[in-house]
Amino acid sequence: MKKLIGTIRIQPDPGSDTVRPHFAIDFLPYSGRLNTQTVRASNYEDLVQFLIGIRLSEDEASRWAGKARAQGVVLISSIERTEEQLRDSGLLA
Repeated sequence: MKKLIGTIRIQPDPGSDTVRPHFAIDFLPYSGRLNTQTVRASNYEDLVQFLIGIRLSEDEASRWAGKARAQGVVLISSIERTEEQLRDSGLLA
């Protein structure tokens, strides 16, 4: 099982006429070419649950989600997860 290290980027999207407001979540690997995907969390609570699902503590997940809601784009650096964990969360195809 290969471990990958990278950054999680959380970007709020205010939406448009056809798309509801959401948070776009991306995994940006430090090295290598991977087929990554963007995951959407429809609200703050969904974002917190997603972050807990990728093995961040509840306090840390709430803190990062709060920063994303208040400040805009947030980068969580040095995330180390297995390919399987990233695939299960939807960040890796």
